[in-house]
Amino acid sequence: MIERRQTARRRVCLGGRVTIAAFLPEIDCVVRDVSLGGARIGVPAEATLPDCFDLFIPCRNETRRAFVAWRAGATIGIGFAETLAASEPAALARRLADSEAEVTRLRAALLGGNDRAPACVH
Repeated sequence: MIERRQTARRRVCLGGRVTIAAFLPEIDCVVRDVSLGGARIGVPAEATLPDCFDLFIPCRNETRRAFVAWRAGATIGIGFAETLAASEPAALARRLADSEAEVTRLRAALLGGNDRAPACVH
């Protein structure tokens, strides 16, 4: 097997939560084999994850933007885009701005659907 990691990994067993969008429920996961560049996580078999999401690790009070590198059933290899402590003001401001933008976009989509004139039937 070819080793593709650029940094050493450390075996851990940490609880984590995957956040996909503000309006969707979080998904509990188990974080394993962490390195500076990524990790291996285990999610419930019925969980469907997009290619990019936020991973929150409560015991470290850390949120990382993650992207899927590979999938094998309920096990997913992820890479980290950046590391931010969840309590840092910049991280909180970014997450709040992202959430507000998402709410604005969804509100516009919902209201835009109500502005259409009913279809005429002849």
